[in-house]
Amino acid sequence: MSLQDEMLEYFSRMNEAEEGNYMAGSCWALYTDTQYTAGSPLVILQGNTEDLPNNAGSKDEGSLPTGSPALYDGTRIRPNNINDTYDVRVTFKASTSSGSNGGFNVSLDISEVGDDSITVASQPIRMLRGGNVVQTYTINFPVFCKETFKANGGLLRIESVTGDLTMYDISLFLVKTYGG
Repeated sequence: MSLQDEMLEYFSRMNEAEEGNYMAGSCWALYTDTQYTAGSPLVILQGNTEDLPNNAGSKDEGSLPTGSPALYDGTRIRPNNINDTYDVRVTFKASTSSGSNGGFNVSLDISEVGDDSITVASQPIRMLRGGNVVQTYTINFPVFCKETFKANGGLLRIESVTGDLTMYDISLFLVKTYGG
């Protein structure tokens, strides 16, 4: 066997899932909502907080190692192992009913009931383009997994702070940056 073939085999084995570990390295997956579109957007009224919808109607899990469960189940982020770390990226198109500066907040709650009692990441966003102007928003935050996150998963939440929020074309890109 040539050195090149040996290296290819070695790296191929590295990408296979280790029993109970699902790869000590990195991987990624993309989950795209197919329910809320430009023609049928979601509207969140000012002052309300809702689960950030993503039915994962379209998904790309090609980078996940063989045997790895999905990182998202259509409702919650599902980390593989305790001590894993992830980069979470949420992207969507949105507009506000507020005249000059709407606002919303995206958070990750790892509580069992999804009541925002264990929020581990939160990102407030100002919408500076004015009322009813659609813009693409991308929210990124790193997270790590301990027992509670592993047991409950992570629920993405969105709060419309200023103005009614209209949103669609929602996607969730998860990158496992370290395997615990």
